[in-house]
Amino acid sequence: MKKAEATAYARGLIPEREFSAAYMDLRNLRGLLQKSPDSADYEIIKAVWDVIVEQRYSDQTMSRLLYRECSKALAAVGAFCTDSKLSSKALSLQVQAASTCTEHASIEASGGLGVLPFELVLPDSPPKLSGHSPSISWDELLKAGKVTSEPVFSGRSAVMESAGDNQIFAVKIARNEESPEGLHLEGKWMEKLFADAKRCSVRFDCPRPFPVSDQMLFKITGLPENCPENLHKDGYAMAYHAHSDYFAYPNDDREGKRTEPQDFLEIMSRNSYILGWLAGRGIVHDAPIPLFHNRVQAMRRTDEGVYQWHRFGRLDRWLESCRFPNFGRSGLRDFEHLQVMKPGTDKFYRAIGSHFMSILLVIGSWFRAQNSELCGLDEKDEPIDARSLFDSEFFENAVMSCFTEYYRGFTGFEFQHEIDLHISKLVKCMIDQMGVDNHMFEFMRIVDQNILEDREFRNYLLKYGMAPEKVAELKKGEADIPLVTGPHLGNFNGVISLPEIIEWSAMAAGCCIAAKSLGERWVGARLGVV
Repeated sequence: MKKAEATAYARGLIPEREFSAAYMDLRNLRGLLQKSPDSADYEIIKAVWDVIVEQRYSDQTMSRLLYRECSKALAAVGAFCTDSKLSSKALSLQVQAASTCTEHASIEASGGLGVLPFELVLPDSPPKLSGHSPSISWDELLKAGKVTSEPVFSGRSAVMESAGDNQIFAVKIARNEESPEGLHLEGKWMEKLFADAKRCSVRFDCPRPFPVSDQMLFKITGLPENCPENLHKDGYAMAYHAHSDYFAYPNDDREGKRTEPQDFLEIMSRNSYILGWLAGRGIVHDAPIPLFHNRVQAMRRTDEGVYQWHRFGRLDRWLESCRFPNFGRSGLRDFEHLQVMKPGTDKFYRAIGSHFMSILLVIGSWFRAQNSELCGLDEKDEPIDARSLFDSEFFENAVMSCFTEYYRGFTGFEFQHEIDLHISKLVKCMIDQMGVDNHMFEFMRIVDQNILEDREFRNYLLKYGMAPEKVAELKKGEADIPLVTGPHLGNFNGVISLPEIIEWSAMAAGCCIAAKSLGERWVGARLGVV
């Protein structure tokens, strides 16, 4: 009965089928196949595959929902059908769709793989902040941390040398009006992962938290006069000891701190492994780099402007986002961004996709770091063309190395080329878009201006390079103001100019998750087997 019902739904999926009718047929078919995967046959999975691979209904606003039904239907057969030959065919068809489709069809084909569950005993999340935060004076803290040099502030963190080989002592202070919860969690994550990091098969120097009266979060009194102005009035802070490489970035553009090609490749590949190794255990870093759709609108957007790659929106200030990634020579950084996440969900799949997107962006930024002055607009207000800084062969090698290391860390075994990654095509698109600064402008809307006090408004304009005399002339709330803040990937409030980076990141995430979920069943589904 179920077989006949599934066949009837599949035979209704003809190219002429109206969108809403096709969507309901696919939704019903997906539900049936998830409950009874053995009711499928080749005719059924081929009919579903035809819809997504031909990208039917791509002109429909809600086409992504239809493609999601296609993908989950194929994944149900691929993962759970007892007919191993049919299962392999379903997976092979889905792999082809993931690696050849574009835009929403691509990420939904990958997403069907990305939401496959796998068995995992999730670790406990660190306990939330509770109880008293003790106080300690600045001088007492430095003495207890065995500091051997003068502290230097880098943003809100004070960094100084400490006793021991290649050791630093860092004090991270909460910003004004910021909840101190993140600092508490960062210390607790360091405490939780310190021993685990030593068992990682690659170098991962996890910082060692420095509690005060057994509390990760404490209050500092008597801060020095040279500290930043935007710090929390109560002096909430946490501290830690770390390897002196902790603040060494793979793509640093500062003179004397740039990494050589092989050194860069080693750092990137190793951190890709660490990100994958933790994610495969359910511990996900949700911000390897900070990604935004629109920073200028962050104050009034419910999503705070944070980037959601599955929406294909324009990526704000991509080079600025890459400047200080949350990984470096010693391993991962900013542990407050770690969270326990259950696999088998869209949230998990999208987090893994963000890892790959972040890795790709940082690789691209390394080439631009070789001449950071070659950026923006020239004297004729034409986009700078910096494509000569890129080496496509090294770029491709870096992408491949980072992917295979992430895959190995995440799954526990080697990548066996079960999916065509199309890296040369990806890299060509990345060089064309990352190498030419076509998208330099954003607009400060009237509604965003009116949120700020007059002083904040004018400081914002000065921060992003507007001439002081021009700032003095402007009246807040009178008109939208164009600002040169790029390079961005896409026009303001538009779509991303490099959709290939999203499609590839989605495919890479789906591949890793499916491999861990399905094991030998996945590896056996070679591209083009059908």
